[in-house]
Amino acid sequence: MDSNIQFMTRMSFTEDEIEAITNNYGTLIGMGGFGEVYKGVLDDHYYVVAVKRYIRENLRKEFMEEVSIHSQMSHKNVVKFIGCCVGKSTLTLVTEYVPKGNLDDILHSSSAAIPLDIRLGIAIGCADALSYMHSMHLSIDSLICHGDIKPANILLDDNFTAKVSDFGLSRLLLGGITQYASKVIGSIDYMDPVLMHTGRLTPRNDVYSFGIVLLELVTRKRVKQGDMNLIGIFECAKGEGLRKLFDPSIANKNTIKILEEIVDLAMACLRLDIKNRPEMNHVEKRLRVLKRDLKCRQEASSQSILSTYHSWHTKDKQEKPQLKKSGSFFKRNASNAKIVSEFSNVRNFTKAELKEITDNYSHMLSGGMSAKFYKGTLEDNTVVAVRKFHDTDSQEAFINGGIVLSQIANKNNIIKLLGCCLEAETLAFIYEYADKGSLLDILGSQEYLPLDLRLRIAIKTAEALQYLHSSETGIIGHGSVSASTVLLHNNFVPKLTEFSGSSKLIMDSGSNAGQSVINSVLLEKVLYSDPSRYKTVLMNLESDVFRFGGVLLALVSRENSVSFDELIVEFTEAYQKDNSGKAMFDKDITAEQDIAALEEMGRLALRCTILNADEMARRPTMQEVAEELRRIRRCCKPGTSAAPHVTETTATAAAPLEPKLPNLMRHLFGYRRISSTDPIRTS
Repeated sequence: MDSNIQFMTRMSFTEDEIEAITNNYGTLIGMGGFGEVYKGVLDDHYYVVAVKRYIRENLRKEFMEEVSIHSQMSHKNVVKFIGCCVGKSTLTLVTEYVPKGNLDDILHSSSAAIPLDIRLGIAIGCADALSYMHSMHLSIDSLICHGDIKPANILLDDNFTAKVSDFGLSRLLLGGITQYASKVIGSIDYMDPVLMHTGRLTPRNDVYSFGIVLLELVTRKRVKQGDMNLIGIFECAKGEGLRKLFDPSIANKNTIKILEEIVDLAMACLRLDIKNRPEMNHVEKRLRVLKRDLKCRQEASSQSILSTYHSWHTKDKQEKPQLKKSGSFFKRNASNAKIVSEFSNVRNFTKAELKEITDNYSHMLSGGMSAKFYKGTLEDNTVVAVRKFHDTDSQEAFINGGIVLSQIANKNNIIKLLGCCLEAETLAFIYEYADKGSLLDILGSQEYLPLDLRLRIAIKTAEALQYLHSSETGIIGHGSVSASTVLLHNNFVPKLTEFSGSSKLIMDSGSNAGQSVINSVLLEKVLYSDPSRYKTVLMNLESDVFRFGGVLLALVSRENSVSFDELIVEFTEAYQKDNSGKAMFDKDITAEQDIAALEEMGRLALRCTILNADEMARRPTMQEVAEELRRIRRCCKPGTSAAPHVTETTATAAAPLEPKLPNLMRHLFGYRRISSTDPIRTS
């Protein structure tokens, strides 16, 4: 496999694995200029994916560029890149599967009703993705020109949230400098005439193509049908003639002005003078304003779109608004500039915007002592969870949770922070929404949970904690792991959440002597300068292992009516009495072939919950827990022979110098003290 691809991809696949994932390319779901797209399943029928197979071997260069670009992007309105396969006869990309298909089919091959607010949400999502691509956000200081924006490349999820896809024609513009293509390739109906005639590659090419998408959204007609050209018709149409072009299902007295404004914006995007086209971030802002105004009109508001636009336009010309520091939140923390900067990577919502996206907090999901959770919907149709803190006493938890999440890279099994509100007395986080609620909710329901699915949830949660404990994150102890802090999406993908007062960022690896990865020497130096950190670090990492043991016991017993401590006591007594946990296992998963795996899971959980100080070294690290769970799962599969069980006494060569912090090193670097007299060894 090419080393550059290997560096950039999150996962690599073999040709055999791709054939297994797609059931030998059994379900074709789309075709494009470069390849065919198939539906597939990862991880034993639980995670549906899309697999794009390049149809010609001579497209290897194009494939490499697509992987290079797509693998660097992380945005909620961009189709998620999962991995790729570079085989002798196969080039394939694996991405998330987006269930509703593409916008082209929904607009032009379906009669399903699409309200105007949903269409505006689709446009906002696409504009947001393009604005992200056109910004200087990548580590190599580049921006991205998509090069093939059209309805067929805008996918929609179940909530009609747009996901931009297909980066086969995308190009990196190093340093933002315009480039020229020797050969122009693309969809002729949506291609910028400037690109077509001059070969000039610039983000404004995407702006032109997006203008056509806007016209198709409001008319539900293709840009070209026979001799008809939608752009030319709109250039000439006025008054009643213009209004007749709109899709009748969305054109009425409350929406007509909005539709006219959308067309004005589209025509600005379609200007032949490329310098006079708006940038995508301005297009996105205007669309957000139009959607807010549409909502006001639907609620019989007297505010006109002209005054709304004038207010936005005036505000947009001013300097970017700064976060207010006059409120109680910033008054107490004014000296800590780091707090404000930590939140700069996510969207800042105002108090008014929070009320709008939650419909005035009308749908509460859950509540607690410090905060309540509400369901909400962003302008681009993304469903979110809003965590609103009750009072100023929650500020420490708010700050800590935000800083911790801001340090975590885009990780599958950790909840994604999409935004926050920093206004005084309205402290809130906006997260991605988990459809199925918490693991605790599922365990208390009647939903069928086979053993393999429970193992998968356990493994993915353990891997998330392992990642937090690694030096990649700067070392984070979660501190409140439980079945209620593990959320589940529709496909049962777990998401670790509840990063607040208990979570601890032990140290920021990027801020310590230029180190990008923490090593034992650096860690000892930091902790030597601040000895109080040692206890905090170790307590939080040990706590995560201990509490994960409780999650594991809840998974194998499906017991949610007793406390965490009671569950540990009951399992401990069962194993002491019968040398088995069978009496405690959930009867739905106690088939004869499952008992061996359940017993191993039970024993692993009890090792995680060891409390005797003399035996604490036997407690596994999260890395060891994840490895053991994966081994148990492999052994569950038919025809799989048992892998050798690795115990904590297995050791390799001794470390050259004995670290001074053995228990902590055990978690972070795999060091093990075999006995009180033995040197530290790596396992």
